[in-house]
Amino acid sequence: MLDIRGLSYQIGGNQILRELDLHIAEQQYYALAGENGAGKSTLIKIILDLIRNIESGSVKIGGVDRRQVAARQRLSYLPEKFDIKREVTGWQYLHFVAGVYRKILNQSRVEQLCEQLSLDVQKLELKASVYSKGMKQKLGLISCFMLDNPLIILDEPLSGLDPKARFYFKQLLNVERANQRTIFYSTHMLADAEEISDQFGILHQGRIVFEGSPQACLQTFSADTLEQAYMNCITRYPKAVSSDQGS
Repeated sequence: MLDIRGLSYQIGGNQILRELDLHIAEQQYYALAGENGAGKSTLIKIILDLIRNIESGSVKIGGVDRRQVAARQRLSYLPEKFDIKREVTGWQYLHFVAGVYRKILNQSRVEQLCEQLSLDVQKLELKASVYSKGMKQKLGLISCFMLDNPLIILDEPLSGLDPKARFYFKQLLNVERANQRTIFYSTHMLADAEEISDQFGILHQGRIVFEGSPQACLQTFSADTLEQAYMNCITRYPKAVSSDQGS
């Protein structure tokens, strides 16, 4: 579904990504972890063709180059700092997103997603000016999943969600497996990644220094938790290593 080969990118002489390779198969849930400034958001922007001036490499979505409109039509995206204009209601925003993708808003699908995320559907009648950060994040998630695109890219999707909301989000992801979704998301919350991801990658010093199942990561770095495995990885393995265990 998503294939990245030899991707390098720098800005102002600062090398952000170094010959990065990443492959995400169809119907796979892939969580990417890394320190602040590691390049996670930059990588996502390159995938989305929001950054074009890469040094080298290729990015293909469903076999189509990222610069082709057909590639971007296959995906939905939620940025880390999601926000909407204060005077826009939830319904207005969802209608806008559907229009961008040239789709008719499926109200019953929206209502289903509201229920799954524990968001009162009546809140969509209100203007964003009264929304909490968590409500805005739920609206953003609804706008992604309602399109039913095969690839969903989420940049820190759990940001702003309280423990209850995170629980419902994880439940939603489990339900969406039946709809054959491929999900790629960045995260700092490794305990959640351990629960819901099939594949787990660590971005460090511009490269993917580990890639494999969460269980393989625990085994590779002799850890009981993914957080400890992550710390062991970036401390002991500054150069790229990989694992295909559990793939």
